[in-house]
Amino acid sequence: MEEARNRAFAMIRPGVKASDVDKAAMDYLKEEGYGEFLLHRTGHGIGQGNHEGPWVAEGSEHILEENMVISVEPGIYDPEFGGVRHSDTVLVTKDGYECLTHYPTDLKSLTILKSKTLKKLKGKIIQKAVGMK
Repeated sequence: MEEARNRAFAMIRPGVKASDVDKAAMDYLKEEGYGEFLLHRTGHGIGQGNHEGPWVAEGSEHILEENMVISVEPGIYDPEFGGVRHSDTVLVTKDGYECLTHYPTDLKSLTILKSKTLKKLKGKIIQKAVGMK
């Protein structure tokens, strides 16, 4: 997923077809044997609505332009194991892109290993105390 993400980033600049960004990410994931675990496009535009064009997807005719904001979020979903996806918000700049998401992307930071039962219980108690459902 991280390498697919990097391949998508490498394509982002004005004048590039959004479908080519998707192809770079998806081709890599398919080459690595994850073809059957791909459930959605690489990304989409972000504007007044959360999911809108330009569609970073196969068949999209959208051409990236400076100041467009898109998501880059290739994902792998194995029903026997689980899934992984990191959604980045990206600004198309004059010379490439700027990633607006500043969150760790390493596997350790993205992995949920155990339930936080006590934190959940504390949250429920606080919600009840202040009258929240």
